[in-house]
Amino acid sequence: MRAELRRIADDAARRAGFRVCEIEVLRGDGLLELVAITGAPHAASTPGSSHTLSPVWQVLQEGTRYGDFVFLAEEDMDAHLQEAIGSYGYVPPALELPDPDRWRPLDMLVAPLTDGSGRTRALLHLDEPLSGHRPRAEQLLDISTHLELVLQAVLATVDRDELTRRARLDETARAIVRAASERLGAGELLARVQPELVAGFRARSVALMLDEPPDEPGKAPASSAQLPASLRPAVEAATRRAWQSRTVIIADPGRVWGDDSLEQEHLQDLTDHLLAHDARELLLVPVGAGHESTGVLVVVRDDQEDRWTEGESQAALGVGHDLGRALLSTRAHEREQQLIDQLQRLDEYRQQLIATVSHELKNPLGLIVGHVEMLEAVPGLPKAAATSVHALGRGTSRLTSLVDNLLLLSRISNPDIPVVGLPVDLGSVLTQVVEDESLRAERQGVTLRTSVSDASCRVTGEPEELRQVIANLVSNAVKYSRTGGSVTLCLEQRGDEVVFTCADNGLGISEEDREHLFTEFFRSTNAEALQRPGTGLGLAIVWRIVSRHGGRTEVETQLGHGTTFRVALPAAGALGDHEG
Repeated sequence: MRAELRRIADDAARRAGFRVCEIEVLRGDGLLELVAITGAPHAASTPGSSHTLSPVWQVLQEGTRYGDFVFLAEEDMDAHLQEAIGSYGYVPPALELPDPDRWRPLDMLVAPLTDGSGRTRALLHLDEPLSGHRPRAEQLLDISTHLELVLQAVLATVDRDELTRRARLDETARAIVRAASERLGAGELLARVQPELVAGFRARSVALMLDEPPDEPGKAPASSAQLPASLRPAVEAATRRAWQSRTVIIADPGRVWGDDSLEQEHLQDLTDHLLAHDARELLLVPVGAGHESTGVLVVVRDDQEDRWTEGESQAALGVGHDLGRALLSTRAHEREQQLIDQLQRLDEYRQQLIATVSHELKNPLGLIVGHVEMLEAVPGLPKAAATSVHALGRGTSRLTSLVDNLLLLSRISNPDIPVVGLPVDLGSVLTQVVEDESLRAERQGVTLRTSVSDASCRVTGEPEELRQVIANLVSNAVKYSRTGGSVTLCLEQRGDEVVFTCADNGLGISEEDREHLFTEFFRSTNAEALQRPGTGLGLAIVWRIVSRHGGRTEVETQLGHGTTFRVALPAAGALGDHEG
């Protein structure tokens, strides 16, 4: 952009008949930055130098307009303005001409360039006419006409440069969003986007200073962007103000733009830091999401000829927003992972506790069962004592069943214990289970109906575990059936699956209870169902065994009208035998 503007300045000076042409761009901090100059001695004015707008603004107000240009003669300036113009930009030597119309050192001929919204974007100055004389009014109008396209070219170049700067920072923002989508840790995210931030800001170094530092430190090396610890509280306070006002704070040696409090209290500290690292410019870009800032990007730049612009500040705020959202997402992901880890550890501890307690109960339960059996065999046992012994036997039997279920649940929940693949004929298993349950069903007045297809109903898995699945479903169906009810058991092969269906017309299950059916220790909220004894482990065991055998469990139910459970397991030889 600067090379192109220098060519435009050369062309403008040649067309207008002047030796010197300067182009200045209005920056976001209110300063005019010299970006191109032609015809002046090299040491007279340096691209990258900056000046306040106020003296030129006074010239524009007090001068005479000729088309796009404004001219103000030296003698028409008051003493204060002459002093300001004398220290502003390039001042040519006085011409030793007797002509009263000669060009004077402080004469100003300037064209303000405004965009479609009326905002001043740049200034084009002409100085030292080749004739040595001030142009007459008609000549100034001709200059304005001849340079109309030149002025448009300057404005287009400045706009294009602004768009390029914004696009570069927009790409930085997209890189941050891409990195955030990978669900990295905070430290990994910062390390990943560090090169993008340096390139996007055209910086020597970039550091992210968070209000709450991440658990995992970033990989960025220590640099000039690492501010002294003594400055941190002041910078954090300034960043919060910048976040609220949507501004970027710019610090040059000797001046801070964008935060008066920071300038008044810590200007010297910031200046010393920049000078100590031979840096030209320091940016403080607020980082945050939602309504609060979470930190600040500290950007150190040292290219004097490529100063920061207002458009870049707006794009930089977008980078701060995207980085803030990315960090917020990262923190949420990290907390989620921590919670998952905690839950996994808790579940492992719970399983270990259940297994330990169950094992410890086995021996004393065996001792109690043995003594109960001995007491039941004692001849002539008093009736009251016999009643107590029978009650002990029933209670011990239920407790033994609970311990067995807990041990089974602990074993099938352990991912380190794989399924041992053995051929299992589910038809034979169902026949055995029906024989075991037939007496209880008959006592309860429940009819068992069985249907087994002629096709092979063989699966691969743990025989005892698969028997437990069918036994639990049939036992539950009988238990929760009313007198006179029926339970229909169907076993068939459907394609690559063997499907077992257990349907009853008993109590049914409410929608509320259905959501928790396969949860350990869950008992129905139905008062009638609660009258039947149970541990709340049967269906949890069914679901886990079926899942670890590569199958699925389905349920259809309606309160008061019965329940149908359907278990589908891979048939033996279908797509390869299942292995846990």
